[in-house]
Amino acid sequence: MRGTVVFVLLYLATCNAGPHLNGVTGVTCSKRSDCGLVPSLGCLNGTCASCVVDADCHDSASDVSKRCVQKDGVAQCLDKNVFSPFTAADVLAAFLAVLATAMGAACGIGGGGLLVPLYIIVVGLNPKYAIPLSKATILGGAVATYWSNFREKHPNASRRPIIDYALAGLMEPMTLIGTIGGVMANAMFPSWLILVLLILLLAFVTYRVTLKANKMYAKENQATPLLLPINDPMEHANHERSVTQECIASTASVEDEPHYTEAPESTTASGNTAESIKRQDILDAEANVFPFKSCILPLLLCILAILTEALLRGGHGAASVVGIACGSALYWLLIVPPAILLSHVAYGFAKRLLRREHLYDQYEIEPVVGDVRWTPSTAYWIFPLQSFIAGIAAALVGIGGGIVQGPVMLEHGVTPLVQSATASYMILYTSTSTTIQYTIAGQFPGALQYDYVLWYVGLGFLGGLMGKTVVEFLIRKTGRMSYFLYFLAINSACQAIAMGYIGIKGVVHDIHVGNSMGFTGLCRG
Repeated sequence: MRGTVVFVLLYLATCNAGPHLNGVTGVTCSKRSDCGLVPSLGCLNGTCASCVVDADCHDSASDVSKRCVQKDGVAQCLDKNVFSPFTAADVLAAFLAVLATAMGAACGIGGGGLLVPLYIIVVGLNPKYAIPLSKATILGGAVATYWSNFREKHPNASRRPIIDYALAGLMEPMTLIGTIGGVMANAMFPSWLILVLLILLLAFVTYRVTLKANKMYAKENQATPLLLPINDPMEHANHERSVTQECIASTASVEDEPHYTEAPESTTASGNTAESIKRQDILDAEANVFPFKSCILPLLLCILAILTEALLRGGHGAASVVGIACGSALYWLLIVPPAILLSHVAYGFAKRLLRREHLYDQYEIEPVVGDVRWTPSTAYWIFPLQSFIAGIAAALVGIGGGIVQGPVMLEHGVTPLVQSATASYMILYTSTSTTIQYTIAGQFPGALQYDYVLWYVGLGFLGGLMGKTVVEFLIRKTGRMSYFLYFLAINSACQAIAMGYIGIKGVVHDIHVGNSMGFTGLCRG
């Protein structure tokens, strides 16, 4: 993650650094890939050497995925630009990227677990480039989802936006703190152990979400008359909101939690008393669809802090822009300021959520179905700790935090539609930050790079719109919120299979070339 305050430093650092090419000159080769992952030497007359023409970078006569490019004064093999040429593999990758992003955006989990294997297998990218490209695609999906959700209302409280900004403000900072430790652990853990932990995590998420879906489905069956699809347009216009509310109300106690219903808004204006005015002020404050100063700005500051910290320390495959050595005292000290800031922001949102709970009790406002019942232990310890662990877990096994944050919210009874919208909102911050970092570090494929960024952000945006539309249509036609959870479980299972396949290939490769199968030092590279 990067900070704009040191962009110039990064530029100077990258300009002064010589290009690093994979491959050893003179080593025997039969095709370009024998010389290593791009950027690499080409294969000329059976030996690895600097390429001269594009054919020196091809693995076969029909291979056009790599080109010989003069960069930084050195001839090297790089991935082709997106549209030069635009191949059948690019068409297939575009279609699958839209589909994967739609699946991820629909559930609020991003979709990186599907996109990374897709870009490695179909496009043939080096994992070094596949991961940044997945972040750019997820960014497009997150923008589309936020744009779609911006004026959407909470299914059980028409005064509120569907995004729970305060809940995101509590979860996102602690998740980001967790990712700092998770990224470092990922660098030290052996690939086989990361693979095992990845499969276990995704299997556990799939299992827990499936359990909740089954319980919700059973509750819905008990309220079958309420869940019949509405086919008449006029009837749908008159009753859509009430049916959706009844559906969610009937399933909100999946874990035997008490039922709550929204207070009729008319009761808050029963008289021009100080108490009724205060109650109305509380409800009106919740209606802000863009609480920039109170909720959005603090998270922007958190992202900027993490961005700057990663620039100074180095991260996501890029070295420190100011030359701070990995493992030095300053390297470790730079973790402290952002951790303090993020903890303070999370603490502030915890206090805000507790105050809301107190005001609801004081002014006898009925809690909303799907709200977390906030207590000091829940706000100050349980939720922050779970978010912190979610950040560690996601970064350790190399997946997006959304796939862990979403189930955490569901475990606390958050309504699925609110969970999805809130998780997508948090993904918008992290994907923006990482995409900026990868762009500055030049970690996208091709000589141009920006063409990949813009193309796949656009595909992600299209996928995000599609995913949101499909989910809304499915819930509107069936009235079953459980289908949303089943979809989330299927998505998690698909990511486990796809990432597991790539992980197994990586482990087999490590064994084949004799790489270490044990723990390694953080600063080994």
